[in-house]
Parts: sequence; structure tokens; C-alpha cells
Amino acid sequence: MTIEIRCKRIIDGKTYNTETATFIGFFEDDDGPGIEASLFKTRHGAFFLHLFDPNRPDEWITPLRIEEAQKWVEENCPAKVYEDEFGEAPEAGHSEARITLRVPESLRQRIAKRAEERNQSLNAWILRCLERCASADDESAS
Repeated sequence: MTIEIRCKRIIDGKTYNTETATFIGFFEDDDGPGIEASLFKTRHGAFFLHLFDPNRPDEWITPLRIEEAQKWVEENCPAKVYEDEFGEAPEAGHSEARITLRVPESLRQRIAKRAEERNQSLNAWILRCLERCASADDESAS
């Protein structure tokens, strides 16, 4: 998506410029007054919203903390935008636990290759393998 927004503001001594920042996502309020909001990220990692209200002659910029930007993307953008910017979110359900597993380097390389062939992270591929094994064990116990 190409965005042609040109807005530059200085807020608390920091520059927020839509022309030099990276566009992250867009939301338009179709139900309300038609306010358009575009999320940007500066070259130094600060997030900000560019807001435009068609009923007002001005536009404005609102800086966001990373948590606020993350919540905004979660509420207004597809999952891919969220994952591209903030990484994969954990699946709903039980909390996660971290384990350390020592494997020979040759095995790590083989499973990393299999994960890459399936366009998955190594962690995601191993998790799916463990889920399949656990399901197979559950079925054979019945």
C-alpha cells in the first residue's frame, strides 16, 4: 500500500515526519466522522499516529509508546502486520513454558532445513512435531 501523506511535526523536541518514517498500518473510521489514522515508525524506532479528520482543516500527529502501537495494530490491522512488526504472538490457551534441549549440531541443521522448507521458524516446526507426537500417543492409549 502506498501512502502519500506529507506531515511533519516537532513534539517535545523530537521530529515526527511521515516522509522519512516507515508506514505500518492504516485505519479509517467508516462509522463515525471519517477520521483516518495511519501508524508510522521513525528511523529510530519511535511510533506515531498521523490523524486526519476531513471535517477539520488540520491534521495532527500523536506519539505512541511501543505498547500503545502494538495494541493499535492488534485492533486495526491484519495479523500479518502485527507479526511483521512485533513478532509472532503466542496462541490462545495455556501459558507457555521454556525448555532447553541439547541436540547434536547435525540434527539441528537437518530440522532447521525442514522448518525453512515449510516457511516456519525452527521453534514453530519443533512445536508442531511435538504436538503430533503427543496426539499420536494420546490416540494409541485409547
